[in-house]
Amino acid sequence: MNIDSGQFHSVFTTEELKNFNNILEKLSDAPCLDQKSNLSYGYTNGFKAGDPMYLAIKKIVIQRIELLLGKKIQLHVGMILKSVSPFTIHSDYVKDDLHPDLAILIPLNLTALETHTVVFNEECFDDFSLYLSRTDQLEINAKSLHKTLCSHETEHRLERVSTQGIYKWVPGSVIYWNRKLLHCSDNYIDRDIKEKRALVLFTNNDNIE
Repeated sequence: MNIDSGQFHSVFTTEELKNFNNILEKLSDAPCLDQKSNLSYGYTNGFKAGDPMYLAIKKIVIQRIELLLGKKIQLHVGMILKSVSPFTIHSDYVKDDLHPDLAILIPLNLTALETHTVVFNEECFDDFSLYLSRTDQLEINAKSLHKTLCSHETEHRLERVSTQGIYKWVPGSVIYWNRKLLHCSDNYIDRDIKEKRALVLFTNNDNIE
């Protein structure tokens, strides 16, 4: 099994997804803005271990994913993502924990959506702009995605990364990737998708021996 990124299918039922939506809807909206452009990506309504929200989903979600991954999962922070603008290339590595591990995404759509998470091979431990400043164009790169999935990205930026995996938001599935890996959304706005939602978990190894 690829420990850097992957996808499991048929993990959750439609009824379980409905239950997740109902539980997570109770979280207060927390706007997610790009600090440089002030673009709104939507909302990232968060919770941590010990919060009632976490306790409500731990048994079904965390324990099931631990079995799939064959490893212990320690939550740093979780959230419901209500995305209204596609995320550009970025890393989830810096989130104020010591030993970042995985990002785990559970699509909350009940029917199939033509949208994807794109994971790249390249690692970034800070900001993507700093990565660009120290990285030349790659011989094998993801430039072709500009004409297909990633029209919201520039060819210049896509030339600095290479594709590891493209994971469709299939209902009931679980998508995961190492937090050090660069990744982005596809441009789902091109396919007339106004909003998409997911349960996202960021894990670490801070207290796992």
